[in-house]
Amino acid sequence: MPPAMKGPVYSVQDVLAIIQYGESDFELDSDDSDASDRETEEDASEVDKENQQPTEITDCPDDDYEDIELQPKKPTMPRDRYRWLKRDFVSPNTDFSGPDVTSGDVSSHTPLEYFQRFVSEDMLQALTQNTNEYSFQKTGRSVKTNKKEIEKVIGIYLKMGLVQMSGVSMYWETALRYNQVSDVMSCNRFQELLRSLHFVNNLTVPEKTDKLWKLRPWLDSFREKCLQVVPEEHNSVDEMMIPFKGKFSGINSAWGFKLWVRSRISGVVCDFEVYQGNVNGHRAKSELGLSGDIVMKLASTLPEGQNYKIYADNYFTCIPLVVQLLRHGIHYVGTARQNLCRKLKRWDKATKTYIEVERPYIKGTYNKFMGGVDLLDSFAAEYKFYIKSKRWYLYIFWHTIVLAVINAWLLYKRDCKALKILPKEMLKRRQFLAELADSLILVKTTPIKPKRGQPSSAGGSPVTQTVTLRSPLNAHKRPSSDGSEPNGTPAKRPSAHPPVDVRRDTVAHLPMKTTRVCCRLCKTGYTNTLCRKCNVCLCFSEDKNCLWDYHT
Repeated sequence: MPPAMKGPVYSVQDVLAIIQYGESDFELDSDDSDASDRETEEDASEVDKENQQPTEITDCPDDDYEDIELQPKKPTMPRDRYRWLKRDFVSPNTDFSGPDVTSGDVSSHTPLEYFQRFVSEDMLQALTQNTNEYSFQKTGRSVKTNKKEIEKVIGIYLKMGLVQMSGVSMYWETALRYNQVSDVMSCNRFQELLRSLHFVNNLTVPEKTDKLWKLRPWLDSFREKCLQVVPEEHNSVDEMMIPFKGKFSGINSAWGFKLWVRSRISGVVCDFEVYQGNVNGHRAKSELGLSGDIVMKLASTLPEGQNYKIYADNYFTCIPLVVQLLRHGIHYVGTARQNLCRKLKRWDKATKTYIEVERPYIKGTYNKFMGGVDLLDSFAAEYKFYIKSKRWYLYIFWHTIVLAVINAWLLYKRDCKALKILPKEMLKRRQFLAELADSLILVKTTPIKPKRGQPSSAGGSPVTQTVTLRSPLNAHKRPSSDGSEPNGTPAKRPSAHPPVDVRRDTVAHLPMKTTRVCCRLCKTGYTNTLCRKCNVCLCFSEDKNCLWDYHT
């Protein structure tokens, strides 16, 4: 046993007198650390081993008291080391020195290009490979899917979010058939791909200590894409829930999965972390606690010394957290249990008049920049379709797709404002979502005439992928059984313009003859030439070649 450190010696009588009369010159060191607790338990166990016989407590005379030596413990960081001082407040330098989010060349892109910033082709290719491997390991037969078919599945999911029904199969039913979904892929094929979606090879995972190991490669790739977004000066940290009823690695998810998110005030996700609960039944202790550790982890991806600001509620607020962030050059604003306040007018129901209540100036700043995660949560719940599944990780996967779409749309709005585009000319989120879904479904595909029965699931290059002639661009009327227009006449209402990505993919834009109508590009000439894929009538003559101009 290591030799004890020498310290002041007190008799038992002195200690009792100190406790009784409360002498202020005597101080006992306190230690809240886990190491000291373990040492105390070990010392106690050694004493118990030495004293096997039960002892009896009896009254002893004062002469029998023995002197004891108080053993000082290891120095720790006391919890009450912070004190409020009454002195004049000196405002620190909080001037932001980070990069501007709109610095550099700003240009507007297509919805598909914004979406691919967060869901790249490499991520989809890895998802395709793991899906084929998982289906073969599970059933002994591969689904033989490819990247383009996975893009169609995501596009169908986004279409379902725009026009929601109570079940997946309802989109293919005769009475409720929704052509923009049912004409892309058969119901059996769509559900087969949903059952086979996988993100990691189960046979190559070395250790399964991570509770999110089934989704970890996808989450890491998506988080890396989110970190590439230039952060704003003001960032909010809060929780977000993914609805899910079930059990996840011993966690009773009564409400769903919990995500800790750091976002901009506009709602753009910059960083996130999925809560996993205790590790092996134990939770690591720290001075900041769980909430403080979350803020420090989400703030660790911010550049230091550039006066970024983080806003959070009273669940995260504590003095050690503020001190730790300030050491990294990051300022913190959060609510607390008690506040020094100023005057603010509020309506009083009792007196039916406006009365003055106290509110600090910083509270107004907090209310202005805190709602980023709450705004993001409202965006996520607006056009999200819930597909029931027994596999918990699919709920998180579809939520990341929704977050990627929201980030893409918010970046599109930011660039449009930087380019001074009028708000009425910007795509609303519904229009942005519909154009993105059409691009995922139609880009690099060849339209074919529909036929009865389940389509072939054979793979191939993206150029050989097909969709029916009843594409989402021509679904305003229900077609006949042979794929022609009702009554053999073209629709009077002009078809919508396809997304720019579809127009310029240089695949299957073949001309075909139709009735003579006005050109959709120049709008001055009349033509009987129709683009088979885009479903748009364009001039194609010796004088005008709008068919070429439209697709370049």
